[in-house]
Amino acid sequence: MIGEKRMLSLDSVILEDLQNITQSSVSWDKLANKTVLITGASGMIASYLCYTLLYLNDTKQMNIKVLALVRNGEKAKKHFGELLSRSDFQLLVQDVCASVRYEEQVDYIIHAASQASPCSFVSDPVGTIAANTIGTMNMLDLAVDKKAEGFLYLSTREIYGKADSAKDFIQEDDYGAMDPTLVRSCYPESKRMSETICASYAHQYGVHCKIARIAHTYGPGIAIGDGRVVGDFINNVLHDQNIQMNSDGSGVLGLTYLSDLVTGLWMVLLNFEDFVYNISNDHAIITVKDLALKLCALYPEKNIHATFQEIDPTQKAGYLGHKVGLLKSDKAVAAGWHAMISLDDGFRRTIDYYARRVK
Repeated sequence: MIGEKRMLSLDSVILEDLQNITQSSVSWDKLANKTVLITGASGMIASYLCYTLLYLNDTKQMNIKVLALVRNGEKAKKHFGELLSRSDFQLLVQDVCASVRYEEQVDYIIHAASQASPCSFVSDPVGTIAANTIGTMNMLDLAVDKKAEGFLYLSTREIYGKADSAKDFIQEDDYGAMDPTLVRSCYPESKRMSETICASYAHQYGVHCKIARIAHTYGPGIAIGDGRVVGDFINNVLHDQNIQMNSDGSGVLGLTYLSDLVTGLWMVLLNFEDFVYNISNDHAIITVKDLALKLCALYPEKNIHATFQEIDPTQKAGYLGHKVGLLKSDKAVAAGWHAMISLDDGFRRTIDYYARRVK
């Protein structure tokens, strides 16, 4: 790999994001000549993690081996395209619910594989639980076997459960209850259990685990039109459609642009000392209604408006029935992470990226 002349052929928005990520104060030197395995690699966040490592190889000659573990090989081949011809990038087509088959050394593991769509929580709750629990144990078993230097688990704000009504923001030790008998709880309960699994492997086997709890993330690669509010709104804008709200719009979102989140994830893995961190831009707080109005205002030439549409009752089961507070990231900020991308800039970047693909 050393000495190869390469440069990632990616969209200009992604390349600028990668430049911003790699110019941050992450301890990149720890990755030199290492092998990094990333699960769920064709997902939005995990793709950027893979791209980051390849960009470091191209610009800083880091000689990092990237192992991209995916369940759907055909989808991943289409997604990564010409990257598959690179000697520093290897696709592993496996299900995280099975023991990982890889004979060579693995130095760092980032476990990002998980069901993410609310529709899946209802249609496949057992699969959701399995990926989050059995999948996490399999990846940690690999970390033990390979004596990995670091393990990062991507968790969620939903593990905090039902928020205290008196609190708008959640710190890392603010835990609330959740109803374990609800099918919808398959996601937060299994994510919460996976955190306990990480803590147990750290205690019993000495695995160097870190956990990043994240919330609403958007950017290039976000699933558009899959029933989640941000992706649906972006889809409406792209197709010059009125933005349809399936509620009164009073719900509050804490939105983090993808490059800011990815920078934070690398910092948690490579820079930070504690076990768990919230990574969320708590300066980008907006109601669903105000987000819809903002997107209309960002593209006045489209002459689109925010409208209300009652959601299909069969779809409601996939959404949380209680308030989840907004993540407070003071701990990560004190350790050196800062969100840099504003809402306006982040949505322009995301929509510009998709506008070149949706015709």
